[in-house]
Amino acid sequence: MSWILGGIYCGVLWLVFAKFKLLKLSLPVAIVAASVGPGLIVALLFCAQYFHPFTSNARVFQGTVPIVPQLRQAGRVLEVIATPNTPIKQGEILFTVDPVPYDNAVARLEASLKEAEQSQAVAEASIDLAKATLDRATANFKFATRDRDRLEKLFAAKSASQQDLDTSNNRYAEASATTAQADASLVQAELSVDLAKTRIAQTETQLADAKYDQQQTVVTAPGDGFVTNLQLRKGMMVGGAGGAAVMSFILDTSEQNRGVVVAAFNQKNYLRIKPGQYTEVALHGYPGKIFTGRVLNVIDVSGAGQLTASGVLPSELGSQQPTMFAVRIKLDEGNDLRLPGGSQAEVAIYTEDLQIAGIPVMFLIRTQSWIRYVM
Repeated sequence: MSWILGGIYCGVLWLVFAKFKLLKLSLPVAIVAASVGPGLIVALLFCAQYFHPFTSNARVFQGTVPIVPQLRQAGRVLEVIATPNTPIKQGEILFTVDPVPYDNAVARLEASLKEAEQSQAVAEASIDLAKATLDRATANFKFATRDRDRLEKLFAAKSASQQDLDTSNNRYAEASATTAQADASLVQAELSVDLAKTRIAQTETQLADAKYDQQQTVVTAPGDGFVTNLQLRKGMMVGGAGGAAVMSFILDTSEQNRGVVVAAFNQKNYLRIKPGQYTEVALHGYPGKIFTGRVLNVIDVSGAGQLTASGVLPSELGSQQPTMFAVRIKLDEGNDLRLPGGSQAEVAIYTEDLQIAGIPVMFLIRTQSWIRYVM
């Protein structure tokens, strides 16, 4: 740009002093022409690059969803239905996994659940039996207690023999042990019910997980879009521990992201950028054309401003590379443009300060756009 402005200035001097001879060239005039002109050019270029940010680091981004089968146990691909690079609607089937092992797991756990429910019913019935046994033992214990007390009084009055008293004490001791045993049986029966309920809850959880795996044998599209670079084939094993993505699903651009270009700017004049400012974008896919737009929003954070949580103290504050900040720009014609993900562009943002200094930037971005015809 400096060479172009210098050439234009030299051309003006030639026209004024040589071609049309509008002014007579003298030493004072030559000194003024040699100092004022370059000084103005330098000042104009400084104001242009500071007040009106320009960058060649701009791209169009596309939403991508990695498809990872959510199967706890690895399964074999039964059929790949999706066709690469073909539009797919949300909910349409991408591929299926052999459901037999997962159907068997569901059937096995459903049987285990019925068994656990029957065990709970048996345990609850044993509680009723234990309570009846405890009531009978308690009644016998009360009778044995009264009989022992009565015979102790009769023995003290010498109206009962020692043998009768010993027999009564034995019946008392036996009734007491029977009562304690019945009480322990009741506690055991109650614990059996709690254990059966725990097994039911555990089995229900396992069954829910198995049914979830069963549902995941049919993998569907997470949204409207298409699959690209499809390498999945019938017979491959997918899912399981450490399962990775098996395909990439490219989402259709949403309304809020349609016609949006993301540009990265240096720190020196990033703070001058505000939402709503006028912008010009030169897309590499449209050489010779300039698209207008507005700043949608600025993103006041970058990776260099983040510290990772760990037990190690940082030895340095971020990388040594200059930090750049992202700005999202909405093109005025964005809804009607074909903008493939990854498209590059040059972006110029014109602030409200010293607007005349934006002329060199306008010239620069148009030059870059026309150069794309040969680059």
